[in-house]
Amino acid sequence: MRIEKLTLYNFRQFIGEQTIHFSSSEDKNVTVIIGENTSGKTTLIRALEWILYGDVKFTDKTLLNKSVVDNLMADETQEVRGEICLEHNGTEYKIQRRQQYTCIGEGKVRGTRKEQQILYTQPDGQTKTIVKGDFKENIERILPEELSSYFFFGGERLSEITDSKDIADSVKGLMGLNVLNSAVTHLNGVINKLKKGLDLSKDKEAEETQIQLGVVETELQQKVMDLKNVDVQLQYYRDEKERYAAQLKANENIAEEQNKREYLEVRIKELEERIHRAENEFISVFSRDAFAFFGMPLLREAIEMLHMSQDIVESVPDMTASSIDYLINRGYCICGEKIEKGSSLESSLLKERAKQPPEAIGALVHRFREQALEYLAVGEQYEAGVNVKYEDIIALKLEWGYSIDEKEDLDNRLKDKIKIADLELKYKNAESRIAEYEKEKGKIQETIGVCKRDINNLDETLKHYILNDKKNAKISLQINYASEVQEWVLKAYKEREKVIRESLEEKVNGNFQKIYHGSRKIMIDEKYTVKYYDVTIDESDGLKAVKNLAFVSGLVELAKEVLELNSTVDIGPLYYPLVMDGPFSNIDKEHIENISKILPEAAEQIIIALMEKDWEHAELIMKPYVGKVYKIEKSKDFAGKDLETISYIREVQ
Repeated sequence: MRIEKLTLYNFRQFIGEQTIHFSSSEDKNVTVIIGENTSGKTTLIRALEWILYGDVKFTDKTLLNKSVVDNLMADETQEVRGEICLEHNGTEYKIQRRQQYTCIGEGKVRGTRKEQQILYTQPDGQTKTIVKGDFKENIERILPEELSSYFFFGGERLSEITDSKDIADSVKGLMGLNVLNSAVTHLNGVINKLKKGLDLSKDKEAEETQIQLGVVETELQQKVMDLKNVDVQLQYYRDEKERYAAQLKANENIAEEQNKREYLEVRIKELEERIHRAENEFISVFSRDAFAFFGMPLLREAIEMLHMSQDIVESVPDMTASSIDYLINRGYCICGEKIEKGSSLESSLLKERAKQPPEAIGALVHRFREQALEYLAVGEQYEAGVNVKYEDIIALKLEWGYSIDEKEDLDNRLKDKIKIADLELKYKNAESRIAEYEKEKGKIQETIGVCKRDINNLDETLKHYILNDKKNAKISLQINYASEVQEWVLKAYKEREKVIRESLEEKVNGNFQKIYHGSRKIMIDEKYTVKYYDVTIDESDGLKAVKNLAFVSGLVELAKEVLELNSTVDIGPLYYPLVMDGPFSNIDKEHIENISKILPEAAEQIIIALMEKDWEHAELIMKPYVGKVYKIEKSKDFAGKDLETISYIREVQ
């Protein structure tokens, strides 16, 4: 889309017919409109919006020039009209809008007849007219109204553009993601419609299962909505927390203490996690081999007594009298040698048997002492391990306690500061609300998990009933097919959306670094909230304007790339112009010069309305790219005083 000409007739300050021709050549793509406050700069931008969308963004909704109104007689009529000539996808368009007014009394008019039409040239050279019925639909194909705020904006809107709640939808629409999102929504409707077509009335159990499934699905939908609402609240309070933190950080007198407090917050959380882990490890160590530890006094006493015993006899470990009797009666040893009566082998076995209880307890005492020594060693090792874990916990809790005390001391000192006392309370309140909503979010996510599990189980049960009926089996196959397609589209949407968001962040940061003379970096989160990686920064109006200009420039650059990649499909223009009113308001000289370096390359066509003082800083950089320059001058009365109701546009270059 390239705007070639704007013609106005009796539109607000611009009395009579006045025309601006916009520069659109590749090397000189900038048109500059210079005017002082109240001269009509903003009116020109809003005239474009009125012609395209019928949008009247003035407090006084009467568009007819006031001088014309004052000179009308009763019942006399006069009209306001505007025409935009533009080129879009190789086609020339004339977009026209008219509003007729009728005088209803001295200095009073009422809007009556409205007209709008589009004229365009067909390939055969014939001119075709699109009137009221198809007007809006065709304008939306050229530049959707929901996206217009990113290409037609003034100084005030520039400072608010990244704060818009609709920013995510607008960006997704510009990047073509809404097509995929609509496909997911449509397929969801198809799946639900197919499910309603299942006939389970012949089987009572199946019908009850289907009813139960519907109840669980309804609950799941509600919980998903609840989760979205909680996420909105969480984002709000997280943003609030960041905002208050930024304002606290901005107070240079307490910067060091604020940094210390933030460090302690993180450190306390780390220590709490380490204490929790250490306590779990202590319990684990304590529970293992505790019997040996608590039996140590008895074990030591028993070992001492056994050490003085004269009955200790060493024998084959774990050997018993019955085992020896078995070998003798069997007649051969485990080694295979035959045991004969009166042999040396039998004699050795009988000697070993004599050591075994009940004939003797020496071997039993020996075995007990060996086991007691083993348990005593385990107990001593256990004691050392438990002591280490206990000392770790004590050390961590001491550091945690010192950190808590130090943080509370800092909190008290910060509260005493008059300038930030209220901010501290708000910061803490935001923290509290975040904790509440995170807890609520966890519960909702748990319920969602249960619902999904129940739905899977009920689906499996239903499949059994469905497959027994041919018609239901066919519908089930269609549902599965639609679900697979939906899952594929959703996956494609998520992957593409992630790539686009990351690309947008990269381009925005590239422009931001060219404009901003500091070291900040911008991030764009999943909700397309545009913020700084250093969230503790206190953002001035000038810095916000710089950030938002970088965002708009990056958005236009990315939109061009995306649209060119899809240029084989008729999806709209390959570029949009940037039309700006007062883009340098509240911006210092250095930033104006930096912005001027990238602005001519931000879009194929740039239209800027600004004050003379701002243009003086920008002209040195942008002059080589400027094709047209206009000045808006107020008419004067006989005394040489400016008339606020009449302005004229004069071409100076």
